[in-house]
Amino acid sequence: MNRLLKSVGAALLSLLIVWLPASASDTQLWNAFAINGPVNDDSKLLVWFDGHARSRDNISDLGVSIIRPALGWRVSSKLSLWAGYASVVARRENAPNLRENRIWQQATFPLGQLMGGSLSGRTRLEQRFADRGSDTGWRIRQFVRFARPFDDTKYSLIAWNELFVGFNDTDWGARAGYDQNRTFIGAGWQVADKVRLEGGYLLNHINRDGPSNTTNHVISLGIFAAL
Repeated sequence: MNRLLKSVGAALLSLLIVWLPASASDTQLWNAFAINGPVNDDSKLLVWFDGHARSRDNISDLGVSIIRPALGWRVSSKLSLWAGYASVVARRENAPNLRENRIWQQATFPLGQLMGGSLSGRTRLEQRFADRGSDTGWRIRQFVRFARPFDDTKYSLIAWNELFVGFNDTDWGARAGYDQNRTFIGAGWQVADKVRLEGGYLLNHINRDGPSNTTNHVISLGIFAAL
């Protein structure tokens, strides 16, 4: 376990060294609630909902809120397919809010075992519609998660990474190519059979127009429930 913690810490430090010198930065708080699972024990039909509230400017103002429902189908024990909708509102000082609607499709799947823990993956394709333009932005998001329980406890080490890549430029500001990356390390607590809390540090690097990108240092807190 000590070797694992050192390895994850070294990887995170490397990311900080690469990104921080050329980036503007902000301290943020991201709160999330998510619930998903089959509609009943024997059903292949799945339901999904997650909601987010993200505070910015050194945790002084609500910046982004997201509501994201979906339906899915369990193809097998190793693959589930989903389709859903997301409403995203980004708030700005002294300016109208930026609103975005998304249609998205994703696949979720296990990736095997690693160092006493489990790896899982999620590949999401988004079609993005913004109120400030007429183009549709296409973006793919690749998520990989590692979870390793501590021996004989309800606690676990959690680490994950999500890479965002755009497929096209739009008239409202989305760009083709690398968009952003999120790297998380923290802990999970199995509060009940179907309820888990996760908290930790999230490093969010965003590729912006101009000479300076943005690095958000995020306190990330989430409640995850299973049906």
